[in-house]
Amino acid sequence: MTDPLDAAQLDPWAVWLSGRTRQPLDLPHFRRAAVLVALTREPDPRVLLTVRSTDLPTHKGQIAFPGGSLEPGETPIEAALREADEEVGLASDLPEVLGELDDVFTPIGFHVTPVLARVPAELNLTLTPEVAQIILPTLAQLRAIHVLREVRTLPDGTPVTLYRYPWQGHDIWGMTARILHDLLTQGPV
Repeated sequence: MTDPLDAAQLDPWAVWLSGRTRQPLDLPHFRRAAVLVALTREPDPRVLLTVRSTDLPTHKGQIAFPGGSLEPGETPIEAALREADEEVGLASDLPEVLGELDDVFTPIGFHVTPVLARVPAELNLTLTPEVAQIILPTLAQLRAIHVLREVRTLPDGTPVTLYRYPWQGHDIWGMTARILHDLLTQGPV
């Protein structure tokens, strides 16, 4: 039997994460949120994404990681696991959390911490009213896409590159594409 600590040390994503310095943000007036970046345990990992329902008041039909706002006293890891359970029925004890990725922000005032985790290749997920569809593209499929880039300027004059990943009729953009781009370009191959 393999020691779980040894298995985590052999996981290329755990090794990659332990060898980098996380870039947190300090945005006290932004609303805190977290998302779960769940990669399946397969030679070519799939990433768990949702297509949000068109019945929601915000982010209708957008591709997103499971996630949402932190509740009072909750850590980003706790929030990401809770939200994944609430949105797609991913039991909170199932993901093996590897750690936190670089914080990101959204133009509408969210400060988001992506939580990287590994999940089994075979998942028994459930759609909820918040989620219209679950998609699981492989990292190789996403890396093969011709990524669309656009540079925009923030009100303070800072240029920001935005990414779009067109995948099988879906348009992955915004914060989700930014997190994916960092994962795909900086993470292990």
